[in-house]
Amino acid sequence: MALEPGDHIWYYDGQGNDNAIPGEQTSTDKNVPRTQWFPNANPNDPNDYGDNGTHIFNFVVYDGVLRRGQPHLRHGAGSYAWLNNNPGNLTGVPGGADFGQFTDKFNWHNFLIFPDHDTGFAAIAAFLHQGPYPSLSILDAFRKYAPGGDGPNSPEQYAADVAAAAGVSTDTLVGDLTDDQMAEMQNKIEQIEGSVPGDELSIDDDAVPQVIRDLVNG
Repeated sequence: MALEPGDHIWYYDGQGNDNAIPGEQTSTDKNVPRTQWFPNANPNDPNDYGDNGTHIFNFVVYDGVLRRGQPHLRHGAGSYAWLNNNPGNLTGVPGGADFGQFTDKFNWHNFLIFPDHDTGFAAIAAFLHQGPYPSLSILDAFRKYAPGGDGPNSPEQYAADVAAAAGVSTDTLVGDLTDDQMAEMQNKIEQIEGSVPGDELSIDDDAVPQVIRDLVNG
């Protein structure tokens, strides 16, 4: 079955060291199948790729093009926010709210995947205008949006930064923000989340491995 827009693929190029199983590998799992591809990797260390991290790539399928990045690497090109057209790094669940994303398509960490940047950018405001968020202060909203303990998140600093960008205090209710203030907050969220470009490739580009091309073309 051919992959379709909104699908993602993890790819190992087979050019790493002896800690990896032989040959190219692909997976549509949300996470890199580390212990399968790299049997000696520490199963309790999510960043242990057996020194093969630079040989792993994440591809996301769009209409006629692929985006490629290495979001699992610190400072790697092609962050999840860029790969997924999801500048707010919004997450979801199967059957969850519709913010314009590809339905029930998720990358690592349950990140939503959007058809284009503008849709993903607009989704930040839509997300913050639904559920409990409008009645929360900016501080409490970002304790929920980017909770402490989830990676390097510092919700208090996050809230302070987005509130400053909007020109309001962290005590301001999200539902009281004007459209212009929300837009400033969206811009700051995109900056904080880090939309770092990778490579955008046509399906027929020589840089696209044949095994990836075969999966896309079915």
